Amino acid sequence: MPVLPIRDDTTCRIGVLMLPGQVPLDLVGPWQVLHCAARISGRYQIDYFGPHNSLDWMGPLQLQGIAPLPEDASDLELLVVPGQYRNAIEIGVQQLALHWLRTIGHQARTIMSVCSGTLLLAEAGLLDNRRCTSHHELLERLRQIAPAARVQEDCIFTDDGRFLTSAGISTGIDTMLHWLTRHAGHELALAVARDMVLYLRRSGQEPQLGIWLRGRNHVDARIHRLQDQLAMAPQQGWSVPQMARQAAMSERHLRRRFLALTGMSLGDYLAALRLQLARQLMLETSLGLGDIAARVGLGDDRQLRRLWSRHEVGSPGQWRRQQGYLS
Repeated sequence: MPVLPIRDDTTCRIGVLMLPGQVPLDLVGPWQVLHCAARISGRYQIDYFGPHNSLDWMGPLQLQGIAPLPEDASDLELLVVPGQYRNAIEIGVQQLALHWLRTIGHQARTIMSVCSGTLLLAEAGLLDNRRCTSHHELLERLRQIAPAARVQEDCIFTDDGRFLTSAGISTGIDTMLHWLTRHAGHELALAVARDMVLYLRRSGQEPQLGIWLRGRNHVDARIHRLQDQLAMAPQQGWSVPQMARQAAMSERHLRRRFLALTGMSLGDYLAALRLQLARQLMLETSLGLGDIAARVGLGDDRQLRRLWSRHEVGSPGQWRRQQGYLS
């Protein structure tokens, strides 16, 4: 698989906090996303550290080669705190982990927790006045630990700036794919999802990235296949007959089925994909609006401006300046 072009060539260091009693899928799911991203892009370095250099894991298995807790975490692009069975952590180890999070771990650029890992962040005092979530059975406990946190119970994960928190198990995969999309762009996230044979899903609470993953919470393989193709090439001149052939449906059935499953018409869905790709090009390149419109399949800058005015306040140029990408 070819290396994908991403925003720069800098190797990004990611740290995973290893504690006793961690839930296998809470750790392995996000780890697999990172492992695939590192293999495909050649960009990510994953380090594992904790209070012990080895951990018992899943009965007879053992995790080894765990590095000591680092004395500086400011170079971590991401710190992952997987979930753990709370009763399996010795008091002394728990206090050591909390002290490290308060004094050093919080330096990481982004911190992501899975399931009960959110409770550890809460006990460290890192979630005050932040939106956060955890497994539904732990939400009341999370409120008790961090009464100043804005606990969310109607989502699978939250994104509050530097902090990502998730409900647990498979949602750790969703959250890591979301971080990867935010960090490296949708192309790499899509490549990872395809490699892992996953559909990209997310909570929809972050609309600036939502269209790549919105409308995917269904089980119709034909519609998912069409959405994959549209997401990979929104710039193509897609017609309804072409989309119907891709989905192996009649045009009438596709229109009705797509709207019922995604809440959007085919035209609105494709337009939203093109608008998101246009935003990405506006942020990451110095291309003019005419060139951007041509690249996303909108023809010219007038069509791009008309589409923009339906979804955004102000002009594309004003939005671009607000993002700090134009002087």
